[in-house]
Amino acid sequence: MCVADAIAVGWSAASRAEVTSREVPLVIGCGAIGLSTVAGLKSLGVGPVVAADFMAFRRETAAAMGADVVVDPAEVSPYEAWREAAGTGETGCVVFECVGLPGVLDSIIKGSASRTRIFSMGGPPEGDVLHTLTAKRKGISIQFGGGPTPDHWNEAFGAVCSGRLDVRPMLGRCVGLDEVPEALDAAREADGPARIVVVP
Repeated sequence: MCVADAIAVGWSAASRAEVTSREVPLVIGCGAIGLSTVAGLKSLGVGPVVAADFMAFRRETAAAMGADVVVDPAEVSPYEAWREAAGTGETGCVVFECVGLPGVLDSIIKGSASRTRIFSMGGPPEGDVLHTLTAKRKGISIQFGGGPTPDHWNEAFGAVCSGRLDVRPMLGRCVGLDEVPEALDAAREADGPARIVVVP
């Protein structure tokens, strides 16, 4: 399974979101896409980066990929952690939604502060329901990710191949061809590794 593809999605999102020096990003979900978003933000010099995930090993991986603050949403509200990281003043919030399960994007709309910008890269195949009136009242902007641009894909591929970006924290394990079916099942699990590399 490829590493550069996930890196390209995250790097592209980090770039296209155009996070300013007056904004602090919050990454919700630390699977492969969320981790690559953290790496992309850090490569652009953005920070502090706050990352949230229920799984401890994903939070550890997010920290290894550059997240400055990692949060267990079962223990601490990601939005409270963001407020602490952002400090006082007029700092804006840019939330990267990297989960893709029904209800997550809507929960971000409800939990975020006014004027938050949301960059959504997840997307349940069955679609979702959003409280658009809440988003309207808060003045929230939502941008849906789409795929990476060719330039971002090439940049990510080059960074991975050259070693400029250390992706080892994202790699769960290496498997042979005969282990691919089991690896695919593991990759679909919520507690599965961010990426599994197939070595023929």
